[in-house]
Amino acid sequence: MVTLLKREINSINRQYYIEKVNAPLFKAITILGNRYPTPTMENVGHPNTRRVLEILSEYNRYDTNIRRRTIINTAIRIVVSKIEHSPNWRDVFCWWVDRLRRGEWKPRSLGHPHNDWNEPQPYGGS
Repeated sequence: MVTLLKREINSINRQYYIEKVNAPLFKAITILGNRYPTPTMENVGHPNTRRVLEILSEYNRYDTNIRRRTIINTAIRIVVSKIEHSPNWRDVFCWWVDRLRRGEWKPRSLGHPHNDWNEPQPYGGS
């Protein structure tokens, strides 16, 4: 029998993933990612990074889960820094965005996310 990934992480070995994977991952990402300078509209030049920062600003208005916001903000800090300083990283990131736009991607459900999320209806769960 094949165990679904979400069952493995959420049920079978939940405590292991919380303590031994998520906690160290959170620490590593935030410590290392925050070594990059804080990206702002004033210190970035590429239009794609400016768009990412616009989306991040909108995201930060909706998400009230501090731990998740910290991870997302740090990950975006890394992505923006890589896009800004390296044409190769920028092109690879653009490749991923192109593939997401061209392929099948299941949209989110109405009213979701609904935990710790303040986006207005029809998507926000509040």
